[in-house]
Amino acid sequence: MIRVVATGSRGNFYILEAGEEILLLECGINIKDIKKALNFDLSKVVGCLLTHSHNDHCKAIEEVLKFTDVFTSKGTKEELRERFQLNRHCFEIEHNKPFEIGNFMIVPFNTQHDTNEPLGFLIHHKEIGNVIFATDTYYLKYKFRDIDYALIECNYSEEILEDLPEYRARLLKSHMSLENLKDTLKTWDLSRTKKIVLIHMSDSHGNSEKFIKEINELTGVETIIAAPGVEI
Repeated sequence: MIRVVATGSRGNFYILEAGEEILLLECGINIKDIKKALNFDLSKVVGCLLTHSHNDHCKAIEEVLKFTDVFTSKGTKEELRERFQLNRHCFEIEHNKPFEIGNFMIVPFNTQHDTNEPLGFLIHHKEIGNVIFATDTYYLKYKFRDIDYALIECNYSEEILEDLPEYRARLLKSHMSLENLKDTLKTWDLSRTKKIVLIHMSDSHGNSEKFIKEINELTGVETIIAAPGVEI
């Protein structure tokens, strides 16, 4: 099961649950909300993947490190050290070097954002299949195939940029636009993809109906918007 607990600039937290194992994606909300989402049972948690150092993705890292391992890039770890007390359970991972957490197999890949060494993840578990997780990246240079589920950012449409102040337009350009996402998905083999979940949509500049319609028409894959409580 894939569960969306929080998504967007106010905080990000997702859960992958397969059998007796739970893998956390991000930890950008209060620890009490993380524990509540886990029904206060931390025994199944095998680890947490962290894409980058912005607070809406890593807010609770100190508390999460008290009960499970966190995996992130060297660059992200260096930035985290400036704000948080990290311990030996925070591990460095590298682009295109697979590793295992329990029965989850993970391949990190580089993404493009305004932080040091952000990552996305290709995640495999025999009970879920292959999951792509990519957020806070203005484009992806990799082509994927044999993906069962894609959790991928669709933050805004470039149509709105001309109407925004320059500083705001620059900020949005560090995220994935609808147009860049469409160009990206055109290069993937989505023949076995069951669902595309659009994550981290802008509260003020997103358009759910437009984004779903255009991605669905392009790919032929069922497309939904991530929101708290969504389960797949």
